Order: sequence, then C-alpha cells, then structure tokens
Amino acid sequence: MSILWCVTSYLRTQKALQWWSYGQSLKLADEAERIRNSLLQESCCMRRSIERSIAEKPETFAGHEWIHSVEFLHHSLANLGDRLAPPYVEHSLPLAIEFLIESWQAKNSQLNIKTQLPKLWRDELPSRSVFVLQILDELLRILSVKNLTKYSIEISLIPLQYELNELVVKISYPDAQSLSLCSQSPELKYLRRTFRFLTSGQCFYRKTKLTETLDFRWRSLTRNS
Repeated sequence: MSILWCVTSYLRTQKALQWWSYGQSLKLADEAERIRNSLLQESCCMRRSIERSIAEKPETFAGHEWIHSVEFLHHSLANLGDRLAPPYVEHSLPLAIEFLIESWQAKNSQLNIKTQLPKLWRDELPSRSVFVLQILDELLRILSVKNLTKYSIEISLIPLQYELNELVVKISYPDAQSLSLCSQSPELKYLRRTFRFLTSGQCFYRKTKLTETLDFRWRSLTRNS
C-alpha cells in the first residue's frame, strides 16, 4: 500500500513540475516574441527613419519624431526588465508583491485586489522570493483566464515564528458556479504541489461558502545559510 502511495505521489508531483516547467517556457518564448516583433522592429525603423531624414533633408530633420521612438523603446525595455527580474525582490518581498499587483491593475483597472503587507521583511534569498512571486503571478494568471474582474481577492503576507512565512490568498466568488469552475481547475492543484515540492513548504486549501483560501507557508532561507 505504501509503495502504491509513493508511486502515485511521485507521478502527481512529476506532472505538476512538468506543468510548471512548460508554463515558464511559454513565458520566456512570449518575451522573445515581443522582442522580435516589437523592440527589434522598432529599433530598425528608428535607424532607417533617422538615416533617411538626415540624407534627404538634414536641415529640417524632425528630431522630435525619433525622440518619441527612443522613449517608446526605452519604456518597452524597462517593462521587459521588470518582467524578467522583478523590481525590489532582491531586498523586499512585500514591495515586490505590491509592484506585481500594481502591474496587474495597470493592465485592468477593474481588478478588486486588496493587500495586507508588512513594511519590513526578513533577509531572505532572492531566489526564494522570486519563486514565491512567480507562484502569486501564476495564480493571478490562472484566475484571469476565468475572468478575474468578477472576483474579490485579498492577499496577505505574514512573518511567523521560527523563520516561517505565510502568504494567504483569499478569493471571493460572485456565485457557486464560478467557485466550482475555479476550484476544480487542475492548474490550481499543480500550482500547490509545485510550491510544496520546490520550497519544501506547505500549501493549505480551505473552501467556505463562496470563498476559497490558499495558504502558502515556507521557511526563510537567508543569504548566509
């Protein structure tokens, strides 16, 4: 019986990690596509425009046009950098989470997300903070597929005793059908299993009426450990 349980647990974990790896690969492929279709093309157009303007009418060269293009390129590169290496995550997980939520709300102003984040945070390995941030971002992505604007979300980050940390995500649904649709999503199960495996932590799940709560707990890994 114990052997069967171990095999089943192994296969479930394997499937969850395959799902996580595939999702991260898709994100990197999407970033590469954005670079090819937007930033590289924009830089080529800028160069041709500047060369043509200087060659044809150097005395009336419209500097404001290429300045606008340079500003667009700079803004796009800044956004790309934020996506590849989240700001603040090196020093403060609460600030990094706040920035992530603001980024989601910038894309959709109707999102109803409330946060309770501490001002100070423990010294922790940036790689661990990045992973926790990725988990939260992936959770919001999963919910966004189900129409995130219909939900009310509360996100809390809590330092516990003995170097333990807790990220609580409480999701309130408008009706029982929406709750059932999301709670049965295999992606949520993969997400919880991936978190447990890669952090050696725990993920508790609770459902009451029209609310479900995901409770992620992990132990801090300091830079000197």
